[in-house]
Amino acid sequence: MIGILGEALIDFIGTKDSSHSACFYPYPGGCALNASIASARLGSDVLYIGKLSSDMFGALLRNHLASNSIQIPDSFRSCPQQTMIGFAQLDDHGSASYAFYIEGTTVVSLTTEEILQILDEHPVEYLHIGSVALTLEQSGSAIITALQQMKHVPFLFLDPNVRLTMIQDRTSYQKRLMKAVSLSSIVKLSDEDLSFLFPDMPVLRAVSTLLDAGAAHVVLTKGSRGIEWHASTGFTISQPALAVRVVDTVGAGDTVSGALLNYCDFNSITDPLRLDKAAAEEALMFAAKAASFTCMKKGCDPPYRSDVVTYPN
Repeated sequence: MIGILGEALIDFIGTKDSSHSACFYPYPGGCALNASIASARLGSDVLYIGKLSSDMFGALLRNHLASNSIQIPDSFRSCPQQTMIGFAQLDDHGSASYAFYIEGTTVVSLTTEEILQILDEHPVEYLHIGSVALTLEQSGSAIITALQQMKHVPFLFLDPNVRLTMIQDRTSYQKRLMKAVSLSSIVKLSDEDLSFLFPDMPVLRAVSTLLDAGAAHVVLTKGSRGIEWHASTGFTISQPALAVRVVDTVGAGDTVSGALLNYCDFNSITDPLRLDKAAAEEALMFAAKAASFTCMKKGCDPPYRSDVVTYPN
């Protein structure tokens, strides 16, 4: 089973109505929720590990997860805190900039004890962490402490998904992130994330810094320039982006994460050293196909396995 730990929220995505006035439409979102949907639709058993509110948005998120056959711990189904809200404004190329409202929400209330209890009750082979839940001081510290207290950390997939406006203390955040990197089987991040984490550092040197810190693999997404895979064992491969008509890129990176986790799950790869060059090439092609479907739709609406496996190479 794949456990995905982090935030589920409502993305209000900006557009123009028929009179060219600005308007926002709500979509279920959040790095963890999106990756959960992607993995589940591709055929994996998924446990979403995050609190859901008892408010109207929490009900929407619960229904969205349930309709995709994703498990939710009973104690996290209906919490008193409010749902986190994000507003996304798209540029002419479909790329999004975000504003988040987090105070008093379910995300910041997550504790180490709750995480450990859920993982004890629901053992997982793969665990995805990152994004807003890891960025915020309270929830981020709870996640790192839980990882340090676990007797055995499962195959750990880290997606920093850096949100600059959410970082409360850059030094503290980078220390927390590098602790997570040291435990990770795969670190998947965008070239923008890498540039923020290691400003003025050449790309290959920055990637080497992550590998030297303990990551077994680093997967770098580069938008229309494709995806790169760098392994601690020495190989590097590239996967071009597939040519599609892009509606927006919301959730494309999360779909890459969900697809890579699904690939490992379907091939029973729990030892990162089993991800050799041939497996990495196959996994990247699978992930690129999955992400291309997401880019062709509004919001994060990942494909199903039948869509991806029948897509021509």
